[in-house]
Amino acid sequence: MSSTPITIVGAGLAGLTLGRSLAQKGIQAVIYERASSSPRYNYGITLHPSTYQPLLRILQLDENTFHEKVAVDAQQGGEGHLSSTHLATHSSYGDSSIRCHRGKLELLLREGQDIQWDHTLKEFDTFPQSRGITASFQNGTRIDSHYLVGCDGAHSMTRQILATTMKLKVLPYVVFNGKRHYSCAEYQERLAPHLKDSVLIQMRKGNVLLGVALDEHTVSNHTVSYTYSRPARDGNDPLHKPDRATIGATDIPQEVFEELEALKGIDEPFADVFNAENVRNDRLLHWLMRSLMPDREEVQKLAGQGFILVGDAVHAMPILGGDGANVAIMDGIKLAEHIAGRGPEDMENFSSSRFETWKKAVTNSERRLDEMHTAPKPCL
Repeated sequence: MSSTPITIVGAGLAGLTLGRSLAQKGIQAVIYERASSSPRYNYGITLHPSTYQPLLRILQLDENTFHEKVAVDAQQGGEGHLSSTHLATHSSYGDSSIRCHRGKLELLLREGQDIQWDHTLKEFDTFPQSRGITASFQNGTRIDSHYLVGCDGAHSMTRQILATTMKLKVLPYVVFNGKRHYSCAEYQERLAPHLKDSVLIQMRKGNVLLGVALDEHTVSNHTVSYTYSRPARDGNDPLHKPDRATIGATDIPQEVFEELEALKGIDEPFADVFNAENVRNDRLLHWLMRSLMPDREEVQKLAGQGFILVGDAVHAMPILGGDGANVAIMDGIKLAEHIAGRGPEDMENFSSSRFETWKKAVTNSERRLDEMHTAPKPCL
C-alpha cells in the first residue's frame, strides 16, 4: 500500500469516521475542511443501533460512556431515548435508536486526527499515467495524492467539479425549522412532561407534520428545535421555493405565520411551541428537502481515476425522513475496512459494493417523507 496519506475532503460525519477508522488500522489520512475549527452543528441527529454499535468499536467506548458524551439529554442523565409511539410514522425509527448531539459527536470523532481547517476546494488536476491527483485550495495550498475521498456533504464541491451530471433534486415539500431556548424552569414546566419518554415527538394535523425535539441540555438553558412541514400545494404555493438561493434560507414569508395562526385543535406542547407570536421571536429557517440518487456509471468512472464520493456527496437524503447520518457513518467505516483489506487501488469495487445500499437509502428516505405527511388508511 502507498505510504502517501489518503486525502479526505470534508470533516463531516463521513470524513471524520473514515479518518478515525483508518487511523485505527494504521493508515495515514489527512482531512481538508473549508470551515474553521469552531464547534458546529448544535442540533440532534438520530442514530440507529446498526450504526452506533460499530462506531463504539471505532471510538473504543462502551455504550453508557457514549451516551454520556453525546446524547442530547446527557446533562440530565438521559440516553437520547426515542419512542416510536410518539412519532408520526413507526417505520422511521425503532425504540433502540437514540438522539445524539451532532456537534459533540463530531468533536469526539475529531480526536487525534490531522484536520486542516480553512481549506476550501478550488480545482483538481489529474495525471492518468502516474495515477496522480493534485487538489488545489483557495488559500493557495496544493496537495498531491494518489487517492482522494470526497466527503464534503450535499453541496459537495468535489462532486460539482468532477461529476457535473449528478445534481440535487428538490422534493415538493414546505419545511420550516425553528430553534428556541428555554430556561430550566420554563423547560420543566412547559416541555419536560411531554418529552420525558422521547426526546423527539411529532403529531400530524391533516397533511401538516409538527415536530418538537430536544437539541441540548446545559446548566443554564435547554435548546429545542421544532419543524413545521407539509406537501407543496399545486399551483402557486408561496411557501414552496425550490429555486431559492442558499442564503435565502432566512427569508421567511408572512404566509408561514398565517398558516400557524390557522392551526386549531392541537395539544400541548405543540400549541405553545407553534404559537405564531412565539415563533416570530425565534430563529427560523426555510429548509429545502433535497435528495441525490447516485449515478453508477459516473461513480465508477471517478473511482477508476482515484476519486471516491461518500456520504451526502453521493447519496443526499431529505432532512426529514432521511438516514443520511447513519449511511454516511457506515460509508466511512466500510471504506476504511475495504482500504485496509484490499488497498486503495480497489476503491472502484467499493463503490460498486455500496451502490445498492445508497440507492435503497435514498428511495426509502423519499418514501418515508411521503408517509410522514400522509394520514394512515383506516383498517377494514
